[in-house]
Amino acid sequence: MYYATKQPPKTTRYVGIGAVILINALVGYGLATGLGMQIVNKLTETEVVIIEEPETPDEEPPPPPPVDVELPPPPPQVILPEFVFDTPPPPTAIQQVQQVARPAPPPVVRPAPPPAPAVTIVSRPSVGRRFEKPEYPPASQRAKEEGEVTVSVCVDATGRMTNVQLLKSSGFPRLDEATVKGLPRTRLDPAKDSTGKSVAFCDPPHQLTIVWELED
Repeated sequence: MYYATKQPPKTTRYVGIGAVILINALVGYGLATGLGMQIVNKLTETEVVIIEEPETPDEEPPPPPPVDVELPPPPPQVILPEFVFDTPPPPTAIQQVQQVARPAPPPVVRPAPPPAPAVTIVSRPSVGRRFEKPEYPPASQRAKEEGEVTVSVCVDATGRMTNVQLLKSSGFPRLDEATVKGLPRTRLDPAKDSTGKSVAFCDPPHQLTIVWELED
């Protein structure tokens, strides 16, 4: 059995061929004039917009329900009785400790030194070779003044006389003054103790008499 294929009419075939030729001509013209490149650029310049979806935070789980805990009942309130004290309590329970001064150590008692042996004076001061009589005042010589002058003196261990005091005047002031001022310039032989040592003699003071007389 043979089937005959249905052929399209010739008019339709011609129309298709013409459309293909027209499209090819338009494409060629566009390439030649650069219109095709503009179309391509327009197509490539299409903006791509990326829409980011916001991140949704993770929701925290709900807190657990409160647990009912049964608390014990409060203790009963105890009311203390009021106490009345006859004497007020001390201001502080801590007593201050008073510092007790330590007794001073007893003084050290040292034995007294033995007394010095008593010095016995065996000889008093005397006029010796070192003694020089004071100079006779020239005015007293011209006036023919004579007399005796008694004085008290202290004599040290070297025989020097000090603290000359007038005890008896000669009656002539010039002779008295010459005696008081001249004796400290000379010396006596000092006193001696029992060991033969020279000692000072002043308690009581030594008395000395100077005789003033003119030579013939």
